[in-house]
Amino acid sequence: MSIVFVILLIVTGLALIIVEVLVLPGITVAGIAGVILSAAGVFFAFRFFGNTAGVFVLLGTCLLFLVFLIYALRSKTWNRLSLHSEIDGKVNVVDTVHIKVGDAATTVSRLAPVGKILIHNTIIEGKSEFGLIDANCEVEVVQVDESSVIVRTV
Repeated sequence: MSIVFVILLIVTGLALIIVEVLVLPGITVAGIAGVILSAAGVFFAFRFFGNTAGVFVLLGTCLLFLVFLIYALRSKTWNRLSLHSEIDGKVNVVDTVHIKVGDAATTVSRLAPVGKILIHNTIIEGKSEFGLIDANCEVEVVQVDESSVIVRTV
């Protein structure tokens, strides 16, 4: 058993643990494999090179892992991996400037109780005031909120 093999096991294990911490969410195969490889490297150092060498390898492994972890947390690693865009869209916002109570519209789809209506050459989401309304029916606007247009059959 070569010392190069022990070092290779430990470095590969530590690299997999760092990948687990920085890139992969949760506990995955990379983290488990990293722990197993690092532990195997320390075990083989104890087994084939004696207790003194094993303790030095164990302490070196812990120190190396600590250095990698401190470097990863102190550097700009998190900024490089994080998402920097913002969501500026709005959900269910109706252009209420042009839509007034009493306006006529046509259902594009069945309102059960929500569906699509055509009003002022624009297709928007409409809600039925009572019950179901079939497609291609004439409706009128009963109420306009920020997020919905409520209609009833004419």
